[in-house]
Amino acid sequence: MSSSRGQLWFIALVFAALAVAGTLAYQRFRVGDIQLAEGRRAYDAGRFEVAEKAFERSVGHNPQNAGAWYWLGLSRKNQGRSAEAAEAFGRAAALQPQNVLWWMELAQCLQWSQRFAEAEQAWERVLQGLPDNDNRRREAGINRAKCLAGLGRTDQAVSALKGQLAADDSPLVRFALAEVLAWAGRFDESETQYRLALHAASPGSQPEARP
Repeated sequence: MSSSRGQLWFIALVFAALAVAGTLAYQRFRVGDIQLAEGRRAYDAGRFEVAEKAFERSVGHNPQNAGAWYWLGLSRKNQGRSAEAAEAFGRAAALQPQNVLWWMELAQCLQWSQRFAEAEQAWERVLQGLPDNDNRRREAGINRAKCLAGLGRTDQAVSALKGQLAADDSPLVRFALAEVLAWAGRFDESETQYRLALHAASPGSQPEARP
């Protein structure tokens, strides 16, 4: 009888401990949400330093909240701290790898930090996640090529941009190709692409045959 009573007390204690743990976890998540909302208000008001502190408190209470990491990254990015912003965006992307926006912000901050190898991989992830008709593919493709050029892989960068031109004959892509060709010392080709890009960007311009 005493053994059964002891077992009942033990089970009751276990359930009580679980209830307390659940309550504490909920309170932590709740505090994290409150800090996230506070950070959003400060961010919307342009008070990025205040917002950053609030977002840091939010991820401290709930480190699994990808949105809080994203907003922490934005607050740092708007203070010109690309490397630290990239760390926050990286946490957001790791928690929600299907979210292309997280990867775009991560790739941009890595590129600004001249971490070209990581940035190129992040831009590739963006391209994999965007549908073929999404206009953001243009920016992602251009930036990926520039990262390749930053790594000294200019031939690959040129090839990537030429491939992009086949699907998107945009002046922006041609300007990027002209820039990379100039970096590679291929000045005649660069001049041709600049000329074609300027012609295509001119109001009322007619399509010009590609060389």
